Amino acid sequence: MNKFMAMAIEEASATKAEGGSPFGAVLVRGGEVIGRGRNLMIQNNDPLSHGEMEAIKAAGLQESYADTVLYTTAFPCLMCAGAIVRYQIPRVIIGASWEHSAASRDFMQSHGIELVEQGLPECYALVE
Repeated sequence: MNKFMAMAIEEASATKAEGGSPFGAVLVRGGEVIGRGRNLMIQNNDPLSHGEMEAIKAAGLQESYADTVLYTTAFPCLMCAGAIVRYQIPRVIIGASWEHSAASRDFMQSHGIELVEQGLPECYALVE
């Protein structure tokens, strides 16, 4: 497993320890982390605080996201997929995915997003 996915797992583990939903994400440009995030829906009483959204927010407004990669512990939901497409993040590395991810998968692929599904046991274990 690469170091950026390990960081996303750290974020997911941290939010799980806080009583939150165990999902984390890291946004990377040129081998450098520009944003980290974890699901804070429960902690912040905010339905929009998904890990991917928090990582994108932490990166701040960028001139372009065309050279970034998003690492996420679980397949992005449709809301997060919308942000990925909107900001044209070209590549998403996904730790765990499920059959119910089909709608987001189709949506992102139809917009040219490269999806790399890794099927990592560590990511599946976070949600068990």
